[in-house]
Amino acid sequence: MKVVPFAAVVAALSAVSFASAEMVTLVPTRDGTLYESADGSLANGAGQYFFAGKSYQNTARRGLLHFDVASALPAGCEITAARITLNSWQGTLGTYSVSMHRALAAWTTGASDAPGNEGAGTGALAGDANWLYASGDGAGGGIAWAHAGGDFVAQESASVVIGSSGLYTWSSAGLIDDVRLFASDASQNFGWFVLGDESTAGTARRFDSVDSQELGGIVPTLQIEFTTVPAPGALATLAIAGLGARRRRR
Repeated sequence: MKVVPFAAVVAALSAVSFASAEMVTLVPTRDGTLYESADGSLANGAGQYFFAGKSYQNTARRGLLHFDVASALPAGCEITAARITLNSWQGTLGTYSVSMHRALAAWTTGASDAPGNEGAGTGALAGDANWLYASGDGAGGGIAWAHAGGDFVAQESASVVIGSSGLYTWSSAGLIDDVRLFASDASQNFGWFVLGDESTAGTARRFDSVDSQELGGIVPTLQIEFTTVPAPGALATLAIAGLGARRRRR
């Protein structure tokens, strides 16, 4: 039996492409707005927009975003980049920071659809997340947040300074870490809170929601770049094939 030199094995393996770079673009499975209120009576689960920041009435608005990450990626892939892109409407004058914070509890959205520019919200319906409930029952109850205004990681995953209207992209190591967590354990994927400047009134920013597409909006997207590595058995097969090819050329 002919013994294949170790150098030949190395040469064959070096000819194998170990990783393939790919990218996937996701749109939200759901999004919405939490409107600050004492009784949790306001929501906007199916509106054209969602909001982040504070209104001129000095009440907070917090956006919610969820993407189905795990089902869009192959098992064992290595995530190398992640970017969330939103279309912002100026809404108020000035320049303010808007940040992504990983959500810590499951939430749902219902059929509520606020009128006009949607800044004031509308009556919360069954299934709507609101200021007090992650999933309201439409009658003043439901599954409560642990904290009024929602449950999220205090440390931002990514932030962007927003001025005029247009497209803005959030991308950072923290966002990649979130996406890696969501990909490896779908039970931890509660999406993100989108938080604006809540230090003063009149800072709210308005963003196109996933429900805006039929009305000409630019829906939110999550772009994920990743690499896939062939399974060990596939690598061995490729290596053997490479060695066979070397022997045939002799």
